[in-house]
Amino acid sequence: MDTEIEEETEDVLKLRIEGINEASANALRRSMVSGVPTLAVKHLDVIKNESGIFNEALANRVGQVPFTLPNSDDPVHIAVKKEGPCKVLASDIQTDDEEVEPVNPGAEITTLKEGQDLEFEGEADTGYGSEHAKHQGATVGYEKEEDGRYLFRIESTSGYSNRELLHESLDHLVSDLDKVEAEL
Repeated sequence: MDTEIEEETEDVLKLRIEGINEASANALRRSMVSGVPTLAVKHLDVIKNESGIFNEALANRVGQVPFTLPNSDDPVHIAVKKEGPCKVLASDIQTDDEEVEPVNPGAEITTLKEGQDLEFEGEADTGYGSEHAKHQGATVGYEKEEDGRYLFRIESTSGYSNRELLHESLDHLVSDLDKVEAEL
């Protein structure tokens, strides 16, 4: 198996892999999307919401905010308390772990008008994309160029760089294969 970086920017890694079959290419893609641990909000308590969106929509938006990973598997407490007029951004989410912060701090959660307040608390947990879409680690696609040659486009949507995501997903695949081998 040979690998070659076709293109790399801060956001996207294009990687050509030769010497694999479609099953291997798809297993790698699936591992990057759903086999790596990510941190996302599991539970949200809305204390005060005078914004223009319902609590359920607010919880959904906050639940889709990816965070960097802490060094432990302990849940991370999050909180927001804002007064309008302002845009409430992912960067406004405070955590009780200094290692944890939103991956996209400029992501807009809602807008508050004059006299509107927003306050909520919640808990973020580590999980996997195979458990819930909010834990998907990346957007990954590939195209088959010729027999045994695939061009991957990797865009991390989690706290990993694209290279870290690739390495983490490879470790996940090896671990799964080790488990299968042990069962056999």
